[in-house]
Amino acid sequence: MKPPRPPLPRRLRLLGSERATEALTLAGRYRVALGFPNRYEVGMSNLGFQWVYRLLNREEDVACERFFWDDEDADLRGPRTLESDTPLGEFPLVAFSVSWEMDYVNFLRILPAARIPLRCDERGERDPIVLVGGDCARINPLPLTPHVDAFAMGDGERLVPGIAEVLRRDLSREATLAALASLRGMYVPAVHGPRAEGADEGRIVVDQLKAADGPGREPPHTTLLTPHTELSDKLLIEIARGCSEMCRFCWAAYAMAPQVRTSAEHVLEVARRNRPLTGRVGLIATAVADHPEILPILRGLSGMGFHIALSSVKIDAVSEEILSILVGQGERGLAIAPEAGNERLRRAVNKKVTDEMLREKVRLIARAGITQLKLYLQVGLPGETDDDVRDLVRLVDELRGILLEEGRKRGQVGTLVPNVNAFVPKPHTPFENESLDDPALLKEKLRFLDAAFRKMPNVVFRAMPVVEAVWEAYLAKMGLESGPILADAAAGAPVRRLVREHEATILSVVRPSAGAPAAAARGVFDPSFRQAAPWGFISKS
Repeated sequence: MKPPRPPLPRRLRLLGSERATEALTLAGRYRVALGFPNRYEVGMSNLGFQWVYRLLNREEDVACERFFWDDEDADLRGPRTLESDTPLGEFPLVAFSVSWEMDYVNFLRILPAARIPLRCDERGERDPIVLVGGDCARINPLPLTPHVDAFAMGDGERLVPGIAEVLRRDLSREATLAALASLRGMYVPAVHGPRAEGADEGRIVVDQLKAADGPGREPPHTTLLTPHTELSDKLLIEIARGCSEMCRFCWAAYAMAPQVRTSAEHVLEVARRNRPLTGRVGLIATAVADHPEILPILRGLSGMGFHIALSSVKIDAVSEEILSILVGQGERGLAIAPEAGNERLRRAVNKKVTDEMLREKVRLIARAGITQLKLYLQVGLPGETDDDVRDLVRLVDELRGILLEEGRKRGQVGTLVPNVNAFVPKPHTPFENESLDDPALLKEKLRFLDAAFRKMPNVVFRAMPVVEAVWEAYLAKMGLESGPILADAAAGAPVRRLVREHEATILSVVRPSAGAPAAAARGVFDPSFRQAAPWGFISKS
């Protein structure tokens, strides 16, 4: 009897499960390691990461390999690329796609684990150039400037060709950084200065697509299908970038405006070409149903036999036909985002949804056969009162009643899931200079909601822990003072301890105006605040 074969290494198992939607040679003289500072399962769920991987490998004589991070990478070998098991230090360019501030800590762990000096000023000619792109690069790069040689600020379609052209010039490290600094959308602290003082007019201009670029472009879509993600074997297609809703708390709406929409023709062409590989598709956009051709897209995908997933649906875009298509393929869950419990507070955040519209749309949803409805809601919004918090309870109870009433008619009683997060002020939004609500008050509000929702049958309450909201708010708005705090986090300190031990510093950033007079014009960009903010040197034009 033959002994059982030893299990394949994780790297080979992952590679063996992948199916490419485009043949990539992965051969070229100029090598790039592209990393996502989280587990493979998380990174491969990120369409931006997958798309940049494709764009780099399409460039002449450029070969891009991927790497990720989890506890297994903390061994003596350090992190290595998935494709060839090569140490990161052997690549001339090590690039990171960072789309979530929480991954800053993993980024700071990867460099020393890969034997790459943590600080830029400690790197020499033989060390890789460390580049960071993704949403976080264009939100607030300042805290990472001691560790990052270059930031790519903008859309991959605009930035990758210039980066590849610089690589092909075979320059010295210093000359490469100077060449990158000359490109629109690139921020190189060693050349431009820690706050871009040496850039034109002291600003770094984000290089992003325009609205006119949208209709005829190839929509970003999954490069490698894999069962090893939450989106198992799902073909992701971006149908729009940015958002027309313009909620005052939303970074994507303001920093990525105007919205760039891809035509239904090009979306469906990508789907048709990849139908032999998978029967599952996910449409990516900040507001999916806001696309003017959403019905032709859904009809076309349905006609090809795809199971279609939508992350959430804009409330005013909910229609009988959209619901019919989703329910007809077996979908029973949906998410909408009322954000607040009443019209007054929704108007304050520029959410154009009336109570009457909300009731009407929830009734449509329940009648269609959706049995699990998630509501994205917030507490601690600017201008919120105790009555506004109580109105969240009233709203959920009212919508629960509609869901139950319609469900009983169908013999399918549904579940309402209020998902309540604390409002976190984000850079580049009209609320960027607002304070995070008092953490003690946030805890009190969430306890109140928890107690109220526990009494409601068919309601499942979910909420973000307040300590995580404080940490997220700090990561979004921190400056160079964050060095010791990020170092403690990278050393393994849990979030709760970080927030407790660095409370004064963190609260000075997330609650700068606590106790100060209210802003004269809430929800309006303040030029003086913007200029002084850590991200004040970033410009869209």
